Amino acid sequence: MFSLHTAEQAPQPSAPGRTPPQTGAATRATPAGGTIAWRAGRVVALALIVFFAIGPILWMMASSLRPAGELFQAHPSLVPSSVTFTWYQEVFRTDALRWFANSFVVAVCTTAISLTVGTAAGYAVARFTFPGRRILLACLGISYLFPAILLLVPLYLVLAALGLVGGLAGIVIAHLTITVPLTTWLMKSFVEAVPKELEEAARVDGLGYLGGFLRITLPLLRTGLATTAMVAFILSWDEFLLASVIAQGDNVTAPVGMAGLVTSFDIRWGAIMALSTLVTIPVLVLFFVLQRYFEKGLTIGGVKG
Repeated sequence: MFSLHTAEQAPQPSAPGRTPPQTGAATRATPAGGTIAWRAGRVVALALIVFFAIGPILWMMASSLRPAGELFQAHPSLVPSSVTFTWYQEVFRTDALRWFANSFVVAVCTTAISLTVGTAAGYAVARFTFPGRRILLACLGISYLFPAILLLVPLYLVLAALGLVGGLAGIVIAHLTITVPLTTWLMKSFVEAVPKELEEAARVDGLGYLGGFLRITLPLLRTGLATTAMVAFILSWDEFLLASVIAQGDNVTAPVGMAGLVTSFDIRWGAIMALSTLVTIPVLVLFFVLQRYFEKGLTIGGVKG
């Protein structure tokens, strides 16, 4: 006779290479409290990052709308008690429009030349092997180890000898010394992300190196071109050191003009905040227009380097 009450079976040994089944407490899901705490910590960390990134911009915009009496309160608030456009009126009574026009011309010319030279140089470095290639790559990397002020005196002497000091062309050349190495390095990474097989197939069909680059590779570099263009534009738009020495007379850019609001007798903080807000607007517009290209470019350009 068999007993109606079966004894508890002993666990069977698992076969080699197989994971034994989970039983008891091991099969229980992770407590929800740990997941909630991890998500809450991540949200707090992201909020702090956003605060430190956007907080100064919001404070700058709010300060540009404050009355003069609220700029130096002992207990300031983010929202001004009353809104005034006095500081913006003061800015537009200066040569701010001319400063903006000069900055726009310089930034656009610098970006266009940097993209042209950087794309060609980046393609050559990524696709061809030639004497001095490693030295060129090393120089591109080392160029950013030294501060821009080291270039100031020799660059000024060269531009003075060419008669370009005081003009917008001289500022563009000065900005190219900063942007061209960076655009070359960025475009090298983007070119390396494009498979060589596409160009080899184009050459089999009768296209040369130039034709393959213009018809095959260049259209695939739209994301990289947009990302690099935005970086070069921002570098040129915000540059102050070189422009403050080279720019003269009516050829002053917006950052240099902003420094003119600081005098030995007074610092026009309200006007500085208003002009800073106006200078920031073109960069924000450019970023929102090219945002999707910029996000893709951060990942595509980092595949190879």
